[in-house]
Amino acid sequence: MKLSAWLRFILFVTGEPNTGDVVMVDYIVFFGLLGLSIVLFILHQIRLKKNPLPAPHLDYEYVKCESPIERRLYEALKISGYYVKTQYVVPPARYRIDIALPQYKIAIECDGKAYHSTLEQKARDRQKDAYLRSKGWKVLRFSGSMINGSLADVIKRIEEEINA
Repeated sequence: MKLSAWLRFILFVTGEPNTGDVVMVDYIVFFGLLGLSIVLFILHQIRLKKNPLPAPHLDYEYVKCESPIERRLYEALKISGYYVKTQYVVPPARYRIDIALPQYKIAIECDGKAYHSTLEQKARDRQKDAYLRSKGWKVLRFSGSMINGSLADVIKRIEEEINA
């Protein structure tokens, strides 16, 4: 019978016992370690209930962004510490805002060339802006080139509007 290092140490300290004692010591060590493992597992579970691990967070607001310029501006505002909503619907669900800072009632529209270059779309944008202003919102429009080229200036302009 091959003895573990732990058992050899016990036998060395206690003298040469008979085979039954070796088996008994083996069982005691095994069940002692098993019991200790169970106690540690239970303590770990109790600690997790008091301080749960953070769940993986999927940023649904980021996912709702409809264009790269919206995502870029959204990330910059989040990093700056603002509570940001994307594709925010202004009651009574008449218009949707690209990026909103609801606590400040600031509507931010990210205008890409493809969506805001026709006369019809520009007229619709003016109508939307007028409606939002009538509901107490401040409307800021930024072009894609402005967001991509000078994001710091865009954030500065938004912060000026917040502090106004």
